[in-house]
Amino acid sequence: MTKEFEGKVAIVTGAGNGLGFSHASYLARRGAKVLVNDLGGGTLGLDAQGIDLGTAERAAERIRADGGEAISNAGSASEAATARAIVDRVIEEWGRLDILINNAGIASAQFFPDVDEAEMQRHFDLTLLGCLNSMKAAWPHMVAQNRGRILNTGSAACFGNPIASYASTKSGLWGLTKAVAIFGHEHDINVNLLLPAAFSRLTDQLPESDFKTRLRNDFGAEKVSPLAAYLVHEDCEITGEVFSAGAGQFARAVYAVTDAAPIDLEMESVEKAMAGVMSASKLNILSSTHDDMVNLGFPAED
Repeated sequence: MTKEFEGKVAIVTGAGNGLGFSHASYLARRGAKVLVNDLGGGTLGLDAQGIDLGTAERAAERIRADGGEAISNAGSASEAATARAIVDRVIEEWGRLDILINNAGIASAQFFPDVDEAEMQRHFDLTLLGCLNSMKAAWPHMVAQNRGRILNTGSAACFGNPIASYASTKSGLWGLTKAVAIFGHEHDINVNLLLPAAFSRLTDQLPESDFKTRLRNDFGAEKVSPLAAYLVHEDCEITGEVFSAGAGQFARAVYAVTDAAPIDLEMESVEKAMAGVMSASKLNILSSTHDDMVNLGFPAED
C-alpha cells in the first residue's frame, strides 16, 4: 500500500458513499487519516426523505476494514456549528488538518420557473455556506502550519442547466473558490474547484435510460479520485483553478473572453461589432477581475 499521504489529516464532507467515499478511501489507502462527514439524508435534502445518522460511521468502518484510519461525523455540512465541530474533532484526535474536500451536495426536482425560495435556500445553505463555513473553520489551523489544501466540488451545471437552484449555487462556488485562493497564496494554502462527472448517489436517482447506463458503466466515482488526490497533495502547487473530470479524463476549465471590440454611444456600433465578437475564435483566459479590465483597455500592472 503506497503512502503518498502518510501523516496527513483530511476531512471529506458528503463522504458516506459515492464520490465523497471514493475520495476518502483513496486518501486513506495512501496513508491519510480521514474524517468522514455525512448527514445520511436524501438526495433532495428534505427531512421527509429520512435521515440515516449511521451512514458516516459505516463509511468509516469500511475504510478501517481496508486498513485505513478513519473517524466519522454525522452533522449537516450546511451548518457552521458542524464545520467547527468537525475541525475541532480532527485537531483533538490527530493534532493537525492538512486537507479539506467539500463534497456534500444535494440534487433538485424543480426546474425554472417552478423553483421556490425554500428550494433555492437549501442549495445555498449547503453548497455555498457549507463550503464557506468549513473553509473558515479550517483556515486558522492551515495558516498556523503554513500549509493546506482545499478542494471544493462544483458541477458542469455551471455551464448551463435547467435546474436553477443547483446550477446557480454550483456556479457560485467558482467565484468563492477563486476568492479564497487569493488569500491562501501567502500561507501555501491552495484552493481549487472540481467539476466531476460521475455516477453517484445523486445521479443514481435518474430514471433508467441509455444515458444512465453509460454513466454507471463508464463514469465511476473512482475515476475522478486520482485528480482530487493530486490537487490536495502537498507537492501540488496549483491554486485558484477549475478542472472538469470523468471517465478517466480531465480538463482545465477557465473564464475566457474575446478581444474587446470598440463601440461608440449608438446601438448601431454594437450591432456592427457583434458578429465579429460572436464568431471570434481567439479567446483570452481570465484569472481575475483585473484580467478582464486589462482586456477592456485598463493599463496592465507593471
